[in-house]
Amino acid sequence: MKNKGITVLFLSFLCALSFFGCSPKQTALTEKDGIWAVYDRECRKCHKLNGKGTIVGRFIYKMPDFTNTKWQDNVSDSRLIISVANGKRKMPGYKGKLKDEEIVDLIKVCVRSFYPPAAQ
Repeated sequence: MKNKGITVLFLSFLCALSFFGCSPKQTALTEKDGIWAVYDRECRKCHKLNGKGTIVGRFIYKMPDFTNTKWQDNVSDSRLIISVANGKRKMPGYKGKLKDEEIVDLIKVCVRSFYPPAAQ
């Protein structure tokens, strides 16, 4: 009986994902054209591969350090999505240049991946 309940729950979860349009291609990190390729093409020049950005960028342009726990804790995904779409300070806006899904995935996959793991 317990296994049947788990199976029903799992199938319900899969149905919910397909209903809301969860597409594994949006966040596929291993594909050549995955979201990390977009980060590499559009973001890496300033934010660098490690997410810390350049020293000049951080101190003069107030570019965030994606590895900073305090910053990650205090900024919402929606605020970051708006900043990427519309631009902020020296960063250009990417609305129209990137798909909405790409902007969301840049935040949820790339930017959030720099969040330091919790100490155990």
